[in-house]
Amino acid sequence: MTAAALPATHRPSVGVLIRFSNSGETLPEVLAALRRQTLWPDAILGVDSRSQDLSRQLIEAAGGTVVRWPHAYEHSKVLNFGLKHLDTDLVLILSSHTVLEDATTLARMVEAMRDPLTACVSLKWDADAFYSDAVTWQELMAKGLKFGSIYSNSMGMIRRHFWTREAFDESLPTSEDYAWAISLLKSGHVCRRLALPFRYKRSGHNRDYEFASIVFQFARTNGLKVAWLGVKNSVKAWWRATRQHDEAASMHRARLKAWFHDRLLRLRRARVSKALAADASSRSAGSQPRDAFA
Repeated sequence: MTAAALPATHRPSVGVLIRFSNSGETLPEVLAALRRQTLWPDAILGVDSRSQDLSRQLIEAAGGTVVRWPHAYEHSKVLNFGLKHLDTDLVLILSSHTVLEDATTLARMVEAMRDPLTACVSLKWDADAFYSDAVTWQELMAKGLKFGSIYSNSMGMIRRHFWTREAFDESLPTSEDYAWAISLLKSGHVCRRLALPFRYKRSGHNRDYEFASIVFQFARTNGLKVAWLGVKNSVKAWWRATRQHDEAASMHRARLKAWFHDRLLRLRRARVSKALAADASSRSAGSQPRDAFA
């Protein structure tokens, strides 16, 4: 079943989902930017992950409602929980640290979702033109996966109907948005990208290795290549960055480490598969009936 095209006169219902935990410092700007949108959402839902500050009150003062997530925070579980409580046609999943700087962002996202094949749309993290603005499975097969998602749950809109058929993978520690987008592309849908300004007001620990590892995993499980410099050129780039005291050195080192671990995993699985095949062949040969006249 596919989503029906929206009539030109019909505006789908739009919800905004904000997950937060002690985000009192960033939420005022996030919500102020939301209030400046030319298209006002039909519903705002906050998912509270054990906040001890005034985050909940800020969401409610902006006209939103809040549900509590009582367990330890995990991206995909919190998002799935929130989406069960927000029944709108389209849902903008917005980080409590993302400030939308263009007042037409929400309206332009809704317009991009008018195509019934479009599963999601999000803002671009950078100006890299490697992917088109309407990514398909054919494009992924041709170009491969980069170390950066084609869709982001920090400032991305999804068609909720598709989420009801396939929720975010709760077994993944991160990049549940990338995995979901890949799966939807694989089934014939489109992920769109918009070049609009925003600010992401959060700093955390370096996650280059974590993200690189998950990309190699996604490529392996989906039969795709990884679009990167490769081992030889990554070693060169790491060495050059190290000598120049460039912070990019840690990024190249993390990607090489992720490649090495993925390679080891592939080799181990290949050995196990070979051993199982040999064992099955041996059992099959041993179970053959003997010729009575041999």
